[in-house]
Amino acid sequence: MGVTQELGRPLVGVGVVFVREDSVFLARRQGAHGEGTWASAGGHLEWGETLEECARREALEELGLIVGDLKFLCVSNIVAYDRHYVDVEFLGEIGDQEPRLAEPEAFSQSGWFPLDDLPQPLFQAVTLALESYRSGVCYFSA
Repeated sequence: MGVTQELGRPLVGVGVVFVREDSVFLARRQGAHGEGTWASAGGHLEWGETLEECARREALEELGLIVGDLKFLCVSNIVAYDRHYVDVEFLGEIGDQEPRLAEPEAFSQSGWFPLDDLPQPLFQAVTLALESYRSGVCYFSA
């Protein structure tokens, strides 16, 4: 039985992707669901937190970034990795800041990757966020 099945309801995930000069920053997940996949910053929405606050907090905690403007990309109903999430993704503005792995237990490798040559496999939420970035589609069903 999956974690969200045990809880009886889906969880809310929030992510933020960073694109610069046709490249996206990704880090390889470790120690959590989706281990070994390439992802952006993200995590669980906390009690009383706005979606934007969550995106900014996760970017700071995981990648040491102060996020400026946020642009909504998409909402997705994701059933993967033995979990069920309603996931909200944003595009974040970080100027000339360089991401760093501030939580080394959460990620291993990282870097900027061309949008037309991404490492595989991608974390499902990031796949959908980048599809939204390219196409403008803002809702993805399970």
